[in-house]
Amino acid sequence: MSGSPARGRAGGKVILLGEHAVVYGRPAVATGLPLGIEAEALRDAGPRLESDVVPGDARGEALVAQAAEALALDPRRWVVRVCSDLPPGQGLGSSAALCVAVLRALAAAAGRRLERDEELDLGRRLEGIFHGTPSGIDPAAAALGTTFRFVRGDPPLVERLVPGAPMVIVVAPGDVPRSTGAAVGGLRERRQAERARYEALFDAVAEVVEEGIRALCRGDATALGAAFDRNQTLLERMGVSSPEIERRVAAARVAGALGAKLTGGGVGGAVIALVDDEHEAAVTNAVRQQAAAAFRIRIAGVP
Repeated sequence: MSGSPARGRAGGKVILLGEHAVVYGRPAVATGLPLGIEAEALRDAGPRLESDVVPGDARGEALVAQAAEALALDPRRWVVRVCSDLPPGQGLGSSAALCVAVLRALAAAAGRRLERDEELDLGRRLEGIFHGTPSGIDPAAAALGTTFRFVRGDPPLVERLVPGAPMVIVVAPGDVPRSTGAAVGGLRERRQAERARYEALFDAVAEVVEEGIRALCRGDATALGAAFDRNQTLLERMGVSSPEIERRVAAARVAGALGAKLTGGGVGGAVIALVDDEHEAAVTNAVRQQAAAAFRIRIAGVP
């Protein structure tokens, strides 16, 4: 092995509103997380991914190979090492963060700085290694690290959002990783069997998303919290919630959360709760009874 490593980093995400429906062309809102994945690319016999994220997984080799080829690098000469402080299998965008971090490290090795649209496109294609036909919202969050409205497309519509006031969200990961691909695939099968029912649910989610965006942009945390709750009800009706999620959602609401819902793929995974200053500690303590790794994020308001 020789040469200095080239490095890249990408953060995780929480989907505030609109998961699952976003796969079917409806809007969603996401925000980046400070937690993320660091990658370094080194010349060695490859393609190979050395990772605590996907240990021993052939998808890691495919990720390095496809990312290298996209950057006109010889995959046989590259190894990428990654480390993560982002819990996998929780709906927090760990696969997308991995893809974008690897892509950035290899781009640095190639002496390139990718333009935004190219990075979004390549990130979406690489995430397909892990999730089949993803919407692209996760790699967009990993690449941008901001709060934004997203509509799937080629290219996708990505609009930055600036909250009218700071918002604090408690994130409560579950104890057991689950598969986003399985959740998405199960919903796809149910939609095929009852298309009209699920299209109506997706339309209802789209309305909630737009209401939530208006609340976010005017700094109305109470209205945004109500949008969280309505979105959670619709996700339950889609069949992508779980008793574990609903216990954490209920605990957050009883402790004073303005609204709470699953985030990401569902069927397990993380819950997010919007809180005010008065109830932040109580909500955090309540969800930590079921999710010891709970943490808070702050979405900044107008500068």
